[in-house]
Amino acid sequence: MASESVTVKFYTKERKAEIMKALRSGMDKAVLIVENQAKLNVTQSPPKHPQVDTGRLRASITSQVVQTGDNIEGQIGTQVFYGAYLEHGTSRMQAYPWLFPAVESSKAKIIDALKGHTFEVK
Repeated sequence: MASESVTVKFYTKERKAEIMKALRSGMDKAVLIVENQAKLNVTQSPPKHPQVDTGRLRASITSQVVQTGDNIEGQIGTQVFYGAYLEHGTSRMQAYPWLFPAVESSKAKIIDALKGHTFEVK
């Protein structure tokens, strides 16, 4: 009987790179979904709350994806100081949430964005 050999190759690094690339791409789309919804939220004024007149907050809302090693994080927010006051309220002003509702109302789209980047097992 002839001897047979089997060679096993591991492609862990290559597969990991593909997975991380797909996740990064999905996160890029997810943060844009939330950013756009947040911008809509600050434009729409609820009853008994003054309309956001200048558009400064809306224009300042940005998003970015930060990747550190295996950690991929989406960040959405503003550098405008009163953005947090509107989101959480103060002792003199009722809250006017715009960011948290953007995340909550976009959950299904976020999941779709992350799921939409599949990779083939070879």
